[in-house]
Amino acid sequence: MATREELSAQASACNDAASYAALAKQAAAEPADLDYAKELLAKGESNCSFPDHYVAVAEGYVAAGDHDKAAALYDEAANSCFDAKEKAETGYSIAKYLGDRDKGRALLEEAIAETTNTTELLSYAGYVQDALQDNELANKLFSKVTANCKSIADYQKLATDIKNSGNPTTALMVFKKAAPSSNDTTDVVDFAKGLKDLFGDDKEVAATLADAESGCMFPGQFVALAGGFINLLDDKAKAEDLLEQGKNFAMSGEENLDLATGYASLLGDQSTAADMYNVALNEFSNKDDLLKLAGSVAANMDDKSIAGKAYDKLASKLSNPADIAMLAKAVNDNLGDKDKVASLYAAAEEKATTAAALVTLAGEVNANLQDPAKTNALYAKAVDACKVYTDATSILEALAKNPADAALAATSLQKALELTETNAQVLDVAQRAQKLTPGDNTVVEQALDKAEANVSSLDEMRKLANASKQLLADDTERNERIGAKLAKREASQARYTEFQNQEKTLTRPGQFITLASTVVEELEDTSYATQLLTTAEEKMQANTFSFAAYQPLIVAVGNLVKDKTWLARLLDLAASHSNTFAQVRSLGETVSKQLSDTAFGKEWTQKFYSAQLDKLDAGSASTFEYNKLAKVVKEHLGDDTQAQQILDKGEAKAESHFHFAYMAELAQKWGNADKAKSLYDKATAACHNPAQQRELADLMRKAGVANSVTQAATQTQGGKGTYW
Repeated sequence: MATREELSAQASACNDAASYAALAKQAAAEPADLDYAKELLAKGESNCSFPDHYVAVAEGYVAAGDHDKAAALYDEAANSCFDAKEKAETGYSIAKYLGDRDKGRALLEEAIAETTNTTELLSYAGYVQDALQDNELANKLFSKVTANCKSIADYQKLATDIKNSGNPTTALMVFKKAAPSSNDTTDVVDFAKGLKDLFGDDKEVAATLADAESGCMFPGQFVALAGGFINLLDDKAKAEDLLEQGKNFAMSGEENLDLATGYASLLGDQSTAADMYNVALNEFSNKDDLLKLAGSVAANMDDKSIAGKAYDKLASKLSNPADIAMLAKAVNDNLGDKDKVASLYAAAEEKATTAAALVTLAGEVNANLQDPAKTNALYAKAVDACKVYTDATSILEALAKNPADAALAATSLQKALELTETNAQVLDVAQRAQKLTPGDNTVVEQALDKAEANVSSLDEMRKLANASKQLLADDTERNERIGAKLAKREASQARYTEFQNQEKTLTRPGQFITLASTVVEELEDTSYATQLLTTAEEKMQANTFSFAAYQPLIVAVGNLVKDKTWLARLLDLAASHSNTFAQVRSLGETVSKQLSDTAFGKEWTQKFYSAQLDKLDAGSASTFEYNKLAKVVKEHLGDDTQAQQILDKGEAKAESHFHFAYMAELAQKWGNADKAKSLYDKATAACHNPAQQRELADLMRKAGVANSVTQAATQTQGGKGTYW
C-alpha cells in the first residue's frame, strides 16, 4: 500500500470531502497509517456540506477504526438529508459500513415511502438485499415497483427498463409477475412473446405455450395458441395439431370464422379456410359479423368472392346512409371494385337528406372514387339541404381542403351568408369568400354590406372597419363611409349607453318602437333600431294578433329601417288577419298613405285590393261590398279606372233602388255625371211602389240631385199631386 510520502503528493490535489476520504481509506489499508488517515479525514470533514460528504468521510472513519467518530458524522448526514435518494444512500451506508441495521432500515424505509421513481426503487431494493438482507422489506419494495403495472405491456416495459439498467435477473423476476392464467390464451401468447423478445429463451416460451393447451376450450383459443407456436417457435406441426383440435369445438359462425382465419393466415390452407368462411357466411346476419368476415377474407384469401358475397348480404340490410357509405369504403379498401363502390354511394345518396350526411358522403366519394363531378354534385345537393349556418360552413370547410368549382363555391358562400345570424358569422363568410373565390369579390362585398347594415355595437363596427380594410383595401368609398360611421359611433358612445340603459327598463312593444324612432333620429343607426323593433315584434307575438298593435310596427319598419323583406312579411301577416272590411280599409290606408316609400305602398295596396276583389268575385258578395271596395280604391289609390270597374261589378249585382242610388252617388262624387244619371234612372226603374219612390227621392235630395222622382215625391208630401 502507498506510504505517507507517496500519499502526501496526492493530498495536495484534494479539494473536497470525497477526495480526502478516498485518500484516507488508502492510508488506513495495510500497512495502515491511521494517524495520517485521520489527518486526511479531518481535512475532509472541514469540507462537508451535504449528506454524501458526511457519508464519505464517515466511511473513511469506519475504515480507520473510529466508529464513534463515524457514528457522529452519520448523524450529521442523516440530519441534513433532504430528499429520498439522500436518505436511502445514507441508510445503506450506515447499515453496510457502520453495521447499524436498525438506523439504516429507518432511513431506507423513509426513502421507499417517499419514492415513486422505478429506477430509484430498484436501486433501493439492491440496498435492502445487500445491507439489510431483509427479504420481507425487499418484497415490499418489489411490490411497490410493480404496483402501477396493469397489463403485460406494462410489465414488459418495466422489465425492459430494468434489463437496460444492467439487471437482467431482476428484469425476469419482474416480468414473470405478469404471467397470466393458462386459460387466457391470448394473454399467454402475448406473455410468451415478451419472454422471447426480452430474454430470447425459447425453452421458457415453449413451456409457457404448452401449459396453456390444456386450458383451450374454444376454437379462438386454439387459433391464438397455434399462432404463438408458429410465430414464436416456427412450430407448424404443433399449430396444425391445435387447429385440428379446434375443429372439434366449432359450433357457431364466429367460431368457424376464427378457424378459417387461422387456417388461411397461419397455415396458408385456403381450401379449408374457404369451407369454414362459407359456413360462417351462412350463419352471419348482422353488420359487424359480416364486415369482420369480409375483412378477414380480403386480407387472407386470394379468392375474394366470399368477401363480395358478405358485402352483398350486408348491403341488403342497410338503410342508413352513413352505414351504406361505410360499406362502400370497406368494399373499396378490401376489393377495389369501383363499380360496386359507386353503386353503394348512389344508394347512400338516395337515403341522405341532411346537409351533414351529404357533406360526409361527398368527402367519401372524393376520397375513394376521385370523381370531381359527382363530388361537386353532392356538395351542391348539400347546399340545398342546409338549414343552419353550421351546415353551410361544413361545406365551405370541405371545399377549402380541395380546389373547388368556382360556381359551387359561390353558391355555397351565398347559402352561408343567407343563414348567418350574427355579424361575426357574416364577417366569417367574407373571410372564407376571399380565399374560396380569389379575384371575385361579389360575396365579400355582399357580406360586408350585410354586416354594415346589421352592426349593433361599437365593437362590431370596429371589426367591420378592420375587415373592410383587409378584404377590400381598394374600395375607398366603402372604407371612408364605414370609417365615418365608426367615428360617429365612437363619438356617440355615451348616448348609446344611455339608450341601452333605457332599453333595459322597457316592457311594452310601443316603448321599443318609440325608442327606435329616437335612435334613428339622433344617431341614424338603423341596425340598433332594427334590434329594438325586433324585440317589439317578439313581444307582440306573445299575444293574439291585433292590427292596432302591429300598425305602428309596420310604419316603423317601413319608414325607420326600410327593410322591405321584413315589411312585406308583416303586411302579409296583417293581410291574413283582415277578415272584415274595416280591417281591410285600415290596412290599405296605412300602407298607401303612411309609408315613406309611396311607390311600394301603392304597389302593395294595389295587389292587396286586387286580392280582395278576387275574394268578392269568388264568393256571393253584395253590391254594397263592391261599392265599399271601389270607394277605398278611389280614395287610397286614386285609380278611377279600377274603381269604376269594381263599381260596374257591383252594378251587375244590383237588385234594388238602394243599390243603384248608392252607386249613382259615388259616380256623381267622382265627377261622372253621365254614369250617375244612368244609375239614378235604373234606381227609378227599380221602384215598384210609392214607398220606394219616396225612399229614392230622399236619397237623391241628400246627394243634391233632383229629377221628376224627387219633384213628384215633394208634391205628394206637400198635399199636392197624386199619392202612389
